[in-house]
Amino acid sequence: MKEFDFVVPASTANLGPGFGVLGLALDMPYRVKVRESDVEGMVVERPGALLGTALDMRHDALLRSLRAATDRWSTKTPRGLSIVVEGIAPRDCGLGTNSADYAAGAGIALRYSNDLPAADDVLELLVSLGSDPGHGAAALVGGLAIAIHDVARARQSKFRILRAPIAPAWHCVVASPNVETTTAEGNRIVPATLPHGIVSRTSGRLAGLLRALETGDESMLAFCLVDESHVPFRLGVAPGIREAIEAATEAGAAGATISGHGPAIIALTTNSSKCERIAEAARAGFESAGTKSSSWICKPLEVGAMPTRPEH
Repeated sequence: MKEFDFVVPASTANLGPGFGVLGLALDMPYRVKVRESDVEGMVVERPGALLGTALDMRHDALLRSLRAATDRWSTKTPRGLSIVVEGIAPRDCGLGTNSADYAAGAGIALRYSNDLPAADDVLELLVSLGSDPGHGAAALVGGLAIAIHDVARARQSKFRILRAPIAPAWHCVVASPNVETTTAEGNRIVPATLPHGIVSRTSGRLAGLLRALETGDESMLAFCLVDESHVPFRLGVAPGIREAIEAATEAGAAGATISGHGPAIIALTTNSSKCERIAEAARAGFESAGTKSSSWICKPLEVGAMPTRPEH
């Protein structure tokens, strides 16, 4: 019987002024192992997953996406599949794990498809299921991804994914408090509208941030990672976020901000020798507010869940 495996990256999204648009795949991937089974039905196992992350199979995000992609592209999958998902990225902290589940499900279905749809169309499906556009784009194609919403077709929720270049010198430090928050919680506290002045400043910073990430310009990144549209409102989703961001920057990070909807933060530097010091400082920042945390050092990951060709 057929067996195959592939990786789906965890991701950081929003990235300061890139709210709802920008996603960066991280080398903290989930490895998805698929084995065809004689037993009818599809079962997902997540060895080592924290208590509370195991869902009723009827509501599992990976299986929901697998079924939706199968229906969308008339794909025939085996009647029985055993799916094992292994990875180190913690869930429900702003590292795109829910979007990774959706991308994994679609990735499995597409590996049984005769015709491979465009990643843009797959992102549309993921967003319809509940994925954040930036996280979803990064999970599908890897690297630095921009999810562009086609306003002219807003009723059809059309998206375009643009891969943006990122300098290989960048290193990422992720620090996450031992607190779980949901996307809904993170979104509830963000205002529905913004003044025009904030919108124009955000647009300028996003352009500068993309240039900084492409060229490895730490000074430009420090200037442009500042955000007024969502970060100030999400600083309170867990104790210590502000302190961790400030500590990471003081320890030498070019910039630091909330990852996704939080409460994890991400700090960036082009100097690998600073990473351990930045990670330690971020943990101390959370600790100063009475919050325990964990940290990881990683690089951007250039691959995503999309197959390059059908693998049936």
